[in-house]
Amino acid sequence: MATRGCLLLLFIGACAAHDCLELTLSDQTILTDSLLNGTILKLATKNESLDDSVRFNVLELWDKFPKIVVPTNGTSEQCRRESQVYLDSLDRLELWALKMFDASAKPPSGILSGNANQYGDFDECLSVDGPVRGKYCLANLEIDFRGDEKIETIDKLVHSGHYIRSNATDMGHRVPRYSSLLWGVCIPSSCSSFDLEEELASRLRPLRISVKVHNTMCSVKNAKRPYSFGKTLSITFFLAIILLLSLGTILDDGKEGSTNFEKLLNAFSLKRNLKKVFDLSDEPSRVKGVDAFRGLNAFALLVAHKSMAMAHNPYVNKVTYSAVFGMPWAVVGRSAILYTDSFLYLSGFLNANNLLQELERKGTIDIKNRLIARWFRLFPLFLSLMLFCTYILPDVNNGPQWNLVVEEHSRVCEKNMWKSFLFIHNYFGFEDMCLTHTHQIGIDMQLYVATLPLMLVLWRSRTLGWTLVIGIAVASTVLRYLAIYAYNISMFVYFGITVQKLLDAARYCYILPTHRATIYLIGVAMAYFMRTKKLNFTLSSMQTRILWALTMGIMGFTLCYPYQMGLEGYTFEPGPAASFAAFSPIMWGVYMSLAHWAICNSYTNEKAAAFVESRVFKFFNKIAYGVYLTQFPIFFYNVGVQRHAEFYSPLLLLHIPEMFTVFAISVLATVAVEMPFNQVYRIYFGKSKTKLKDK
Repeated sequence: MATRGCLLLLFIGACAAHDCLELTLSDQTILTDSLLNGTILKLATKNESLDDSVRFNVLELWDKFPKIVVPTNGTSEQCRRESQVYLDSLDRLELWALKMFDASAKPPSGILSGNANQYGDFDECLSVDGPVRGKYCLANLEIDFRGDEKIETIDKLVHSGHYIRSNATDMGHRVPRYSSLLWGVCIPSSCSSFDLEEELASRLRPLRISVKVHNTMCSVKNAKRPYSFGKTLSITFFLAIILLLSLGTILDDGKEGSTNFEKLLNAFSLKRNLKKVFDLSDEPSRVKGVDAFRGLNAFALLVAHKSMAMAHNPYVNKVTYSAVFGMPWAVVGRSAILYTDSFLYLSGFLNANNLLQELERKGTIDIKNRLIARWFRLFPLFLSLMLFCTYILPDVNNGPQWNLVVEEHSRVCEKNMWKSFLFIHNYFGFEDMCLTHTHQIGIDMQLYVATLPLMLVLWRSRTLGWTLVIGIAVASTVLRYLAIYAYNISMFVYFGITVQKLLDAARYCYILPTHRATIYLIGVAMAYFMRTKKLNFTLSSMQTRILWALTMGIMGFTLCYPYQMGLEGYTFEPGPAASFAAFSPIMWGVYMSLAHWAICNSYTNEKAAAFVESRVFKFFNKIAYGVYLTQFPIFFYNVGVQRHAEFYSPLLLLHIPEMFTVFAISVLATVAVEMPFNQVYRIYFGKSKTKLKDK
């Protein structure tokens, strides 16, 4: 067919697989000579030796790649009939058939710059409504070149140096299937993903290209979602929140309520809560330096999370993306675990500091009241986000990867949300975790519960208490080392790491409180020393400068120690990875402790003081929990709706509209959910209730 003949060069897109590295002059010569002279290439799958490989002339290989893909041998009669109608109508140049053909991916320019992932036209495919309706499917094509030096060079170029290695069966809803080529195909709506996969596989098998088309990666217009009781419950929950916010805001007269009901309405007043959020005056209980620590580490973690989300996206120059993250300075982003360690330190410090205050006043800890307060602090906003992402967000929009990064995650949440309700979701791996980034909430809650009896023991028997603190910290360090070494995994995202290794590292080390307790306990110890005034002395100006130099040196060394692991061509070794996992939390904890102590007791520089006490940090501290929870849903919303490849630039890490959205929604979540429910706790369980009874 003349129309189908315009797909003659489709294999060019397939050969690019996912990304291409920048070519040296010699590489360009090798590749150009190979193409122009029809050099014979050896292609083999991972499970076959080179002796069994099939030889093809490159130009002949391009010609044999399917010019048009339609499941003419589909499993259902309707699929086979509509496929034939589509082909016949295409021959007659009927508009609806041309749209379906036009909506499927075509070989682009700039493949050697990384422009290999081709979505086609998602909206055009879904708009096809002739005798046959369109169905959009995003297929995963897996290509592997092997052979002599020339072939290895091409394989390296095709996969952008294998920045992250993956296959089509890997979990893709949070960790990207980076090595797969994503190819959009528009087929008749009566055909299934299995029909398309079989059609593609049968035609690409001789070319040694494997295919996977997940059912969840196919979309049709106005697809009906099954009824869900959870969705009804979620809508009811959010309507109730909106009603309370409306009543509380409208009826707020600026006076303190005299009854619990009036106080409840005031708690949901947006006017009051917005005023509190932007009230940046110092609180008596605020610990100096905490706001700055939290703000700086949260920003670094935000950028690191954004870089992982970006790995899902197609770019016309995706080779640049790989090259940037293979540079030595990219260790700052690849060491993201250190920023999460900072939050564990701060959590340990603040929890211990608050418990020590209560022990000083009462000589004991009200464990029940503490646990209720913690629940009201963490769970309402956590629950709101889970319900929204599970039952509301999937209906908000669509796109080529929407079913993967939004709907697939919704299905995981619907099945496993109950684990998050109990704060045990971090024990089941990323694959089955609702809102994977919330593993930190589970770790924090479990360590908090363990801290309650530990602080009681430390208060009543310093010898036994410190024996437990040091013993648990050492045991946690040993567990990290053994886990990393035994499973050949890494807590550092080294160049060429596989998706499975990332998931294994999470399951066996990263998301377990037993393996992350060391730096948390360093925070506990620091709170004890500062609270008991063991470190209450002032350094001279020279001593302060030496202390800061030492502190920055420890930070820089810990951060940059594994930089070689981030370079292209790195060969994984379990020993260095285990050493980094075991000792980096200790070194980072020492850095945090020294910096924290210096800020609280020893700095005299006015500019440094102004920076640490900046109002920006104070404001961020109030919305930090909202920023932490909402960033990933916003990042993956944008991944899901993206229709085409864009030009990659490192500035996209700080995409202003997206960052503004994160902060705006975080403010809204804070004033509409987090602050009201914190006040509800105070009304019914805290000081407000006590005062009311006293009256």
